[in-house]
Amino acid sequence: MHFLSKKEIHLKEIIPQGYVDIHSHLLPNIDDGVKTVYQSAYIIEQFTNLGVKKIITTPHVMQEVWPNTTETIKSKHLEMERILSSLDIDVVLEASAEYMLDDLFYKRIKEKDIIALYEKYVLVEMSTFSAPINLNELLFEIKLAGFSPILAHPERYSFYQDHMEKYTELKESGFLFQLNLLSISGFYGEKVKDKAIKLLTEGFYDFAGSDVHNYHQFAILEKGFLPKNADKISALMKKNLSFS
Repeated sequence: MHFLSKKEIHLKEIIPQGYVDIHSHLLPNIDDGVKTVYQSAYIIEQFTNLGVKKIITTPHVMQEVWPNTTETIKSKHLEMERILSSLDIDVVLEASAEYMLDDLFYKRIKEKDIIALYEKYVLVEMSTFSAPINLNELLFEIKLAGFSPILAHPERYSFYQDHMEKYTELKESGFLFQLNLLSISGFYGEKVKDKAIKLLTEGFYDFAGSDVHNYHQFAILEKGFLPKNADKISALMKKNLSFS
């Protein structure tokens, strides 16, 4: 695909049919994502209109802020499945989580109390201020539990912004990278966008994800991207089909 003749490429033009979104906050009133089942159902329906066939919801699990339990997440997931079924919204909805690499995660991974993203994968994030001091220990425990960590939105960690060698170290240590599509849209600012484009261009990313929390973010995402990035984004999104 080549889009050089267009000023802006809408998401619908590059999203692969059967796309699986592996990062979203669409379980209602469980974290900083959607607050009601109606908001969730509306956004999910809009995703299906784009050709999305499966959405893996990933509410935050973060000590003292959103210490969601496996039971809480699964209960919310079942509630949304019932709502979607009653509305005849044709989508596969699955439950996982976005785990902050903190002491709560350390406890959960030791107890193997983890909702896998898909098969052997687990979606993790860091604080935006600094990497955990016990990062290597956490990575060891993740591998010991039989998981492969997917690091959400690496382009957004300001402490790595000017250190490309740190991204290389993370990849070599065993982390997979997930691009936030909103980062490419410029939602988080030009610096994050530029870093995302650089990581995308140099082939650091393994998967993509929307990380959509609300109507506003979905509208920005749906609007699309600059043509010079469209081919690379589309190729990356196709890798998500392995989560089908």
